[in-house]
Amino acid sequence: MYLAMTGQRIKGFDARHLGFVTQFVESGNLPTLREDVVKCSSEQDLVDCLISHDQSEGQPEFSLNNNLLEISKTFSASSALEVVRRLEESGSKFAQDTLKTFSVMSPTGLCLAHRTQTLSRSLDFTGCLRMEANIAVKTFGLGEFAEGVRALLVDKDNDPKWNPPSLEEFKDEVLDGVFENYKSDDWQPLP
Repeated sequence: MYLAMTGQRIKGFDARHLGFVTQFVESGNLPTLREDVVKCSSEQDLVDCLISHDQSEGQPEFSLNNNLLEISKTFSASSALEVVRRLEESGSKFAQDTLKTFSVMSPTGLCLAHRTQTLSRSLDFTGCLRMEANIAVKTFGLGEFAEGVRALLVDKDNDPKWNPPSLEEFKDEVLDGVFENYKSDDWQPLP
């Protein structure tokens, strides 16, 4: 939830800490890994090769480690507005930095990210892709993406006019419309 709502980027070794990947290889070592993978003649050879190239040991501590408890407590809230309220109550430096990040983001975008992450917990990978495809057109129709592009890239005034301008003014009915039929079979993965 934290990564989705904040847009926070993680490093390769963070992906390992989060369980997104099982192995970690420094980018400078990828050519050697490629050469060795091509030489593999069986699935077991490939597994052994990947394990032998793993560089997870000695990597820095998870970059969010010092804030995991607060992230867990705060971002488990049932709505984006409640996440903000919890951050405001905390008052920690982490909370203040996160609120600063939120202050320039679309309130609608924050709510969309929260709802998407909440619903995705009960879906498999194909279900998540289906949901993303089904809500994409409706999301673009809200105009928030276009407004962000206008403010950042076209007019370069860095002053987006979000609609609504605050989370307090956001109506859940907007999300209900976007996520209506989000499980529809209209989208199918490629065979």
